[in-house]
Amino acid sequence: MLLVPLESAQSPDPSDERSFRSDDECPLHITVLDFLYNFTVPDLEITWPCEARFYWLSLQPFVKFVRFLLSYGTPFIIIIGVISNTVSFAILNTPVSCDSSLSLYLKVLAISDNGALIFNYAVGIAKSHFTFVNDLFMNSQFLCDTNSIIMELFQFTSTWLVVSLTWARVIAIIFPFGAHNSDPERFAIISITTLTCVSFVISLTKLYSGGYETDSVFEFIPCQKKIKPWGSAMYFYIALSTWLPLIFIFIGNVLLVIHMKKLDVLRRQLTRSFRQKINKTNKTSRTLLAVSMVYLILLLPLGIVETLELYWDVILIKYPEKNVRRENVVKVVSWIILSRISLELRM
Repeated sequence: MLLVPLESAQSPDPSDERSFRSDDECPLHITVLDFLYNFTVPDLEITWPCEARFYWLSLQPFVKFVRFLLSYGTPFIIIIGVISNTVSFAILNTPVSCDSSLSLYLKVLAISDNGALIFNYAVGIAKSHFTFVNDLFMNSQFLCDTNSIIMELFQFTSTWLVVSLTWARVIAIIFPFGAHNSDPERFAIISITTLTCVSFVISLTKLYSGGYETDSVFEFIPCQKKIKPWGSAMYFYIALSTWLPLIFIFIGNVLLVIHMKKLDVLRRQLTRSFRQKINKTNKTSRTLLAVSMVYLILLLPLGIVETLELYWDVILIKYPEKNVRRENVVKVVSWIILSRISLELRM
């Protein structure tokens, strides 16, 4: 039933260029786009043409499934994540585990991840399900700005902490004598402090740009205005928050795997008295490899979605192609909608 209007809308026939020109001619009202919260915005019918409404309607089974996961799966993940991070922090604080720079990195990462789970997701769910919670942020600009800064701070810090500890481990394995003679704990404290300060400065940009707060997957009314493209600065921000960490983590993991294989060969050649020490080194490296690989897998969809959204905001909207065919518009709208849904699955 939905395919006939969609196919006719995609037809290159010039007579179809005038089809669905106004909202009255479209059989689907603009309110079918249930993710919009303000239907008084001018030119909504132009922004969301009839083709996009039909496509959104065809995605409803998948959208309902994603919304079910967000409503019932996310709280479960938050609880498990907070408990796991708390237990990890407690274990890493024991005398047996707290004597290395890696444990220091992992303790700070556990705190940062808990902050991200609480402020990025738990608060988002509360704002989505309880109107009075969202009203607190809507009625207080200070609370709105503070929440946006904290959200970005924990998200950015967690990502670059994984980068930092990955390369700290790579350096320790490639240059074992240099790492042994230096003070790794002191270097870790300096790195974490510097990273936290830089993350806080970058998070202050949320005073001028709402980021995820303006387009949350939990579909609450944002307390900040819609983000405005920053030109080249926005490219740099996306690279700094997604693609650069991805590249650094990937290269670090490759180097870890290569040198771990070399250590395995070396272990077979050494006497039994040295074997336990090398096994401990390998276990630590494998733990770090698992942590960084998880971040690598989870960060990739976010980088793709942010890049697509920037392409949509800056290239397609600010510099649209003239005489573009309507079927190309449908393809682009489909591309953006599916990208946003993939981001919901990541969350």
